Amino acid sequence: MRMRKDSGPDIFDLRLLKQLATDASQSNSQLGKKIGIFSASAISKRKKSLGERGLMGGIRASLNVEKCDLNYPVVILVRGKYGLNYVETLGEKLKKLPGILSIYNVSGDIDFVVFAVYRNRTEYLSILDKLYDMEEIERTDTRQIYKIIKDFDYSNAINLTDSLSPM
Repeated sequence: MRMRKDSGPDIFDLRLLKQLATDASQSNSQLGKKIGIFSASAISKRKKSLGERGLMGGIRASLNVEKCDLNYPVVILVRGKYGLNYVETLGEKLKKLPGILSIYNVSGDIDFVVFAVYRNRTEYLSILDKLYDMEEIERTDTRQIYKIIKDFDYSNAINLTDSLSPM
């Protein structure tokens, strides 16, 4: 089986990506059985190809935030001060703050939606002070997350019809 590096993902690539996004600790044999390719070496080659083609990058552990004592998750809504390159400038500053999980530049009356997690309110307030010191920020509005119903999960972005997917 030969895969072109410039080609888009085929059905087996999509199945493999979904499995890896769900549980990357599975062996190549386990992955193969789930996606319909029964050669562990073929799975290994596909995983390497997915990385080379930029379809996936790295494998991460899923942290248990409660056991890691990260009990203060927040959503911070940020309105920037409009100016030349303010999105890039402010985005770079926000990325450097501790506890930041993700940052999204969005449309509407706010400019950024920031997800972050801290050990407690005091730790969050120390970050809030840093936000106040950023001249590119007009205002912020923070919401504490009380309960995570469903966390961010890219595996659900891969939509395959039931007839194509053995999952």
